Amino acid sequence: MIIFGIFFGIFFGHIAKRIINWIEIDNFTLNHENISLELLSIFISVWSFLNLDLIEAIPFGLLSITLFAISFVDYRTYQIPLIFILLGIFFASVNVALGNIFLTAALWGIFIGSLIPLFILGIMWFITKRQGMGFGDIQLGIVLGAMLGPMRMALTLFFASLLSLLSWIVVSIFKGFNRDRAMPMAPFFTIAATLVYIGSFYYPDFFYFLIMQ
Repeated sequence: MIIFGIFFGIFFGHIAKRIINWIEIDNFTLNHENISLELLSIFISVWSFLNLDLIEAIPFGLLSITLFAISFVDYRTYQIPLIFILLGIFFASVNVALGNIFLTAALWGIFIGSLIPLFILGIMWFITKRQGMGFGDIQLGIVLGAMLGPMRMALTLFFASLLSLLSWIVVSIFKGFNRDRAMPMAPFFTIAATLVYIGSFYYPDFFYFLIMQ
């Protein structure tokens, strides 16, 4: 399975890179010598095929690679490509169809991942007249919510916000404080979602405890 995971990561990581270079948002592309996307894809694919059932490993691996691609683009352009959102929705739908997550859990995850951030976005706009998150982030929340379910999505929102805040503080220390400084949220969503998903695999009792409270 390790060899299969390596080839899976290389193949689909390269396809994701080709899509990034094809859409070329704000002239952003990844050089062929830059294999960071493929390496991340290999890592998550190998983990998936070593630890998950095949019907769960494939959609999780594909969605993770999609998230990595989104993060690369968002980090450099502050934009989330619609094509990757549509791919993410497709992979999350396949995950539901395969029975890896109940439809009701996926719907509650979508509610937490999209409507709650949208509500916070509206409140922040009303108070500060600033847009803390873009609508691409809301779309990303739909994808993640459908994949993770309500509890893991709530934890992902919390840790992504925490990582964003800590990063903003560190950047501000070195570059000066600027309350209008924007931070790309997709990388933080990706890191948080990946860690929460893997954490729920290794510590299922903890997540069960959270659900039952």
